[in-house]
Amino acid sequence: MARTCCPSANGAGGKAGAGGGGVGGKPASGGSAGKAGGSSGSGGGAGGPTGPSVCDGQTYQLDDGYFDNFETVTRFESWYAFSDTDPPGMPLPMRTSGGALLTAFAGEFAASGIKSSKMMGYGAGFGFGLIDPALGSCIDLSKFDGLSFWIKGSAPASMLKLEIVTPESQPSDSEPRGDCVPLSPCAFAHPATEVTVSTTWQQHVIPFTQLTSNVSWSSQRVLGLLWITDGPAYDVRLDEVTLYSGSAPQGPVEPSGAGGAP
Repeated sequence: MARTCCPSANGAGGKAGAGGGGVGGKPASGGSAGKAGGSSGSGGGAGGPTGPSVCDGQTYQLDDGYFDNFETVTRFESWYAFSDTDPPGMPLPMRTSGGALLTAFAGEFAASGIKSSKMMGYGAGFGFGLIDPALGSCIDLSKFDGLSFWIKGSAPASMLKLEIVTPESQPSDSEPRGDCVPLSPCAFAHPATEVTVSTTWQQHVIPFTQLTSNVSWSSQRVLGLLWITDGPAYDVRLDEVTLYSGSAPQGPVEPSGAGGAP
């Protein structure tokens, strides 16, 4: 499974056991994370990589923004979850009844006994890998303006942190490989924003311009996305996950092709 994380939600680093699949559900091997990067901030590029990129000649453009509605087989089969617990865990995402917008199903992600950054941990969360060796190491999201999803549940301080994993912020010694020098300020400083979680279904429409980091994200090439919390426990349901262009969809989302193929 492709690794795309895991600093804690507050920026502290540590070893991670998270994993994610590739596009089309093709898994890759796991790995461990190094120290997390600095706090969020707009612009900058401090500590960012320069020169050739792992994405050079290895990027394909995404045309269909659908990720998952949890009603049928997912387009990518790339959901993963991670938690810094004792022992470390990778709680499997679950398909549960009662989706947003009166649909039948949603995805559920949960963990407890999570080690926070204050305990030298990296927290817990879940993500979506966007890697397929047959197509390329990176995905170009330039046809889209942002991400839309519905969420409900419980999380510490009612917050999760949404992060877009970019080659500029992913260390070169992690899986998937990025362009950032390990332990430098760009390491795991993924473009991010906070997401409020309540006990009722709420839609979140996140423009890419809302994401902040101390590393410049000059292109829209990405390796994956993840939601992360510092713990000690969380339990959320997720539904109707899609990229959008222009206006975000207000109703249930569907794959554009048979089986959700690109």
